[in-house]
Amino acid sequence: MFCLFRNSRILPPWHIWVLIASLSGVGYWLHFAFIQKAFWQTVLTGQALFVDLLLGLPVVLIFAVVIYAMIYWVLKLSLIFLWPQAIEQLPDGSEQLSEEMPPELDQAWQKTEADTDSDADQTASHPDKSRSDNKD
Repeated sequence: MFCLFRNSRILPPWHIWVLIASLSGVGYWLHFAFIQKAFWQTVLTGQALFVDLLLGLPVVLIFAVVIYAMIYWVLKLSLIFLWPQAIEQLPDGSEQLSEEMPPELDQAWQKTEADTDSDADQTASHPDKSRSDNKD
């Protein structure tokens, strides 16, 4: 079930409605916190304490993100259970992972590793030359 939730997306006609519902929940939360509870008014009139600004404002904004995610995920789960035609399954990401490096990357890595080793060997075999280069 979790794999289906994670590796799927909502199809475009339903995605717009889920997005609107999630954003309307966030809009209501921000309206409630800033206007109905007079947080914005206390900040603008200078009556807000430093603790209100330091703790209250970040908590209000973080809850907006939490509310958006909560509404979006609940609607996505309800679409998975009630209307599976509204969900498109994405390819599993674990199929793309492998233990072997692609050949073109392996050759490039070997080349840069060989260049690094040859530079280190030259520096080790000619320590006087490296010192004279540093003096100039």
